[in-house]
Amino acid sequence: MEKQTTKLTLADTIYSNIREDITQHVIKPGEKINVKELSKRYGVSETPVKFALNRLISEKIIENFPRQGMKVHSVTSEEVDEIFDTRLMLDLYYLKQIILTVSFNDSLKNEFRKNIEEHLQLVTDLCPESPIEDYLRNYELDYKFHELYLKCSGNQKLVEIFHYINPFLYSNFIFRRQSKVKDISGVKEHFVILDAILAEDEVALRDALTVHIMNAKTAIGLILKVDKII
Repeated sequence: MEKQTTKLTLADTIYSNIREDITQHVIKPGEKINVKELSKRYGVSETPVKFALNRLISEKIIENFPRQGMKVHSVTSEEVDEIFDTRLMLDLYYLKQIILTVSFNDSLKNEFRKNIEEHLQLVTDLCPESPIEDYLRNYELDYKFHELYLKCSGNQKLVEIFHYINPFLYSNFIFRRQSKVKDISGVKEHFVILDAILAEDEVALRDALTVHIMNAKTAIGLILKVDKII
């Protein structure tokens, strides 16, 4: 089925199309990638498809094996455990510096609030008929919240590690498989994190971060473990 290719650059559009197809399991985890087939599917030449795939490879959504080709990355429950454990370590390490940074910066406070308010409205409005773009925006807002949090540490390497582990890789495999209640609860946990930062309460922030990360780890891990059984 041919898709729209009128927004941004052609490679950007093809990237979005492939990402959406992976998220919706049109292209399944572990499936081999055929550049010619994708170029026919989206009605474009192979060049923008290759550019899009290179970006997906850099994000670890696509795996590239020398002399074997490319395939969609399959996330395991063990990998998710490692990702969330690493995230918690990153979030807790510069906790004091993050509180200090935000306490003196009204712009950051407003950015956090804007992110959470938009995110809460989005997940509240989500329904089975919602377009794929709304679900991807859900994942994007989640990512941006945690990225902003780590940027407040002032440590660029910390942010680069966050980008490298691609902590929202799993979002490509849980499309419409998590309850609305869980989605809303997760965003409300962001409010608790922000409240602890604004109160300059290190203990409350540590607890809020730990609860948030562990809840997500448990929920995503369960989805993947059930997949193995069925």
